[in-house]
Amino acid sequence: MQNSGVLLYQSLLPGISNVTLRMRYYGYYCWLSEAYARRGATSDFEAWRNWVRRAEALYALVSAQAGETGVGGIDWANRRLAASGRIIDFEAAASTDPSQERYLRQSLGVFGGAYYSQMAEMGLFTLNRHGIQVATRDLGRRAATLFAEAIGPDLAKLLRRKIAQPHVSLRDLDRLEPIIPSRIDAEGEERLFYETLLFARDDGAPTSAPSRAATLTLILDAARAAEEWPVPERVRWHLFEPPEQMLADDLEAQRLKWEAYQCQDLMQVACAALLAWAIAIINSTPHGRSLPEIRAEIIEHFAAREEDMVLQSWRDMRMALRSADFAYEDAWDTLISARGAAADKALVAIELMAALQQRLADRSDLAAAAAQGLPDRGSAHSLLTEILWLQRGEGEAVADLIADYMLDRVVRRHSWVAMQKLRRQRDYTFLFEQRDNRFVYLGTYQPVATTPRLQPAIQFLADIHLLDENGPTALGLAALERAQ
Repeated sequence: MQNSGVLLYQSLLPGISNVTLRMRYYGYYCWLSEAYARRGATSDFEAWRNWVRRAEALYALVSAQAGETGVGGIDWANRRLAASGRIIDFEAAASTDPSQERYLRQSLGVFGGAYYSQMAEMGLFTLNRHGIQVATRDLGRRAATLFAEAIGPDLAKLLRRKIAQPHVSLRDLDRLEPIIPSRIDAEGEERLFYETLLFARDDGAPTSAPSRAATLTLILDAARAAEEWPVPERVRWHLFEPPEQMLADDLEAQRLKWEAYQCQDLMQVACAALLAWAIAIINSTPHGRSLPEIRAEIIEHFAAREEDMVLQSWRDMRMALRSADFAYEDAWDTLISARGAAADKALVAIELMAALQQRLADRSDLAAAAAQGLPDRGSAHSLLTEILWLQRGEGEAVADLIADYMLDRVVRRHSWVAMQKLRRQRDYTFLFEQRDNRFVYLGTYQPVATTPRLQPAIQFLADIHLLDENGPTALGLAALERAQ
């Protein structure tokens, strides 16, 4: 269920991920590639990796000295600054030797682990014939040139020298402060390049770029409406509701995709709450529960707590709900909270599932957006697959339908998925095991929302001076006006 949501939000913010935390890294890495090429680059991958790792360790030290955040290796850098004298030798920390205290464990640092794939998506990087990542001839080299011009030739020369000779003084760290992520000049060409890149204003932008541009525009619009810094959670709910004032066609189409994503995440959280309830039932006896016993426990719980759910059909229950007025956010808060009994949360989850089904039935525009972005068949599960399953039995009483749903779509499904992970990945993720036709408890589960890249996207907008604590800046309002 989570995977379906992840695939959808990846298409809504291409070129940005949950681990690409600062915009200026994109220019820094392009400059790094060009600097490597101009110093007599070798096709040896190990030499390129050493160059990248030294550059990242140095960037972390400079950023830590300046009190910057969102930089890979910053915790290591803070420790080194606290423990070192006036000269810091970071050669060992930048190596791949596991016996050393490394700034990061990842072989190719945050460049390989986070940024390269997103920069390739944006057209800034590609692979050369030797398998080494290089800045592209057009956008990549342009980004490198603008970064170099922004910091000036003297600092660029010092930066190259300190990467090649990995030891640096505190004075050098202070001199290098203009390279850190928050020092993009609001009036500079570098900033304008990043804005043009993010908002896909060049004719040669990748085909995925307009989707990112539309989402960034919607974030700015949400910040303008709130007149404050746009917290990701509030952006989610802002995009969940149809706007009072009509948006441009392309922006409304993108907002609908975000609404469909939020419906998907609501459904996966609801299903996760039912998984948590199933686990609680299994754990209620020392020797576990059989499938018939789990089903009987579910029916008994409904009979004791919610008489309507024993007698009323699923169709009647969902059609009695006003899908536009349902308290989705309250249900969301209840389900993702660590507090509360699993059985009580399950009742909230069931009503939420019915409300989501009715919301799509009431809204053909939303149903079309969900159909475009989510799988409705095959081994993947999503908002659509679960609605289709519920529809097939919606004439049944709620208690019977949900009891069958939990056995088929929750208990058996968890066992199947865990078995696939064990076979393919050698990863043991069973939360309960089947022994002598009884399910035996192994571990609990807490519903978790997916994280749709909004936090780094918001930070990118702030890095290029389009957002601050009061919402869009003058530059941000100008970008909004241009997009609308």
